[in-house]
Amino acid sequence: MARGDDRRVRRTRQALQGALFELVTRRDYETITVADICEVADVGRSAFYQHFKGKDDLLRAAFERLEADMDTAEAGFSAGFLDHAYQHRALYRGMMRSQAAPIVSTAIRRILGSKAKELLASESASGAPRDLRSALLVDMLFSLTRWWLDRDAPQSVEEIDTMFRELAVGIVGGPDHELADQH
Repeated sequence: MARGDDRRVRRTRQALQGALFELVTRRDYETITVADICEVADVGRSAFYQHFKGKDDLLRAAFERLEADMDTAEAGFSAGFLDHAYQHRALYRGMMRSQAAPIVSTAIRRILGSKAKELLASESASGAPRDLRSALLVDMLFSLTRWWLDRDAPQSVEEIDTMFRELAVGIVGGPDHELADQH
């Protein structure tokens, strides 16, 4: 049996990720130690290091869940991410206000960037390259999400998604373009 298929391995990894998430909602990321994570997860330090190089490596691996959620999201590119962010808003806030922000930002941009590229035509009417338009969409969605969650704004996922789609029209090429069908 491959290491990744072992149920004990999955349980240990999930326990460690769950412990990190729990701790981040209560404390600053930079104050959390591997020992803290192991204690909350009820996992030994040696087991931790069998799976991860350190706390940052554990955090990077946690984004596999977001990627899987985005792959199965029926809501589409923007609404799927917004829904995920809203469900985990305390965690997002804690991460983005800490030294973990560059790791989180890079992981989210990588995941969203690949999804955005799948949606966009290779050429736009103006000739703007797909990778540029993808980066702009991701930056806009990421910025809008941070604005929304940082302020505890009262808008629903649907309302924020509508704002995103309105703002994205110029990037994707018009209201009847790629994102319009992604509900």
